[in-house]
Amino acid sequence: LKCFRSAPISRTHAVPLPPAMAHFSDHGVHCSDPYCRQQDFLPFTCNACNKVFCKDHFKYSAHSCEKGLAATDKRVIVCPLCQVAVPLGAEEDENAAFERHAASDACQPAPPPPPKPRCPVQGCKEKLTSLNTFSCGTCHKKVCLKHRFEDAHDCRPETCRAAARRAKGAGAGAVGRTVLEQFRRLVQ
Repeated sequence: LKCFRSAPISRTHAVPLPPAMAHFSDHGVHCSDPYCRQQDFLPFTCNACNKVFCKDHFKYSAHSCEKGLAATDKRVIVCPLCQVAVPLGAEEDENAAFERHAASDACQPAPPPPPKPRCPVQGCKEKLTSLNTFSCGTCHKKVCLKHRFEDAHDCRPETCRAAARRAKGAGAGAVGRTVLEQFRRLVQ
């Protein structure tokens, strides 16, 4: 059905008016701000106080939310001693939170990492990594690539005790074979 409003009818012709606008008074929600009360068809719900607001009042500061930032504030500081995240309370000072954490038994300083192995050659300060480490086949020392040749480092064949210590856990047969191999090298 088309809705026509009647204008003053002239005797010559009737002019149809556009259809009347639909009423949306039963749709939407009013803003919870007492001074606004604007009807909004796409309202925002505050995640702290669960009230409904329009686009102008949905921020915590705009509607003076009692819970506001305190309900969603999840700030932490990282303890420099034990690398644990320490939560900060609402309006709590960072230094006070750190002192509280340090006084508790939860703060256990992490042990320092072991020092990186270095090349055993006199005067060499090269740190040994997986890419620049060479294990000598004669003396079984781990040296840097610069000192990988036998004449570049103090290369002496392992003694029987050192070979036994190194092969410990491999079994008695492996120790005997290692000693025999070293004896053959010495004889040659």
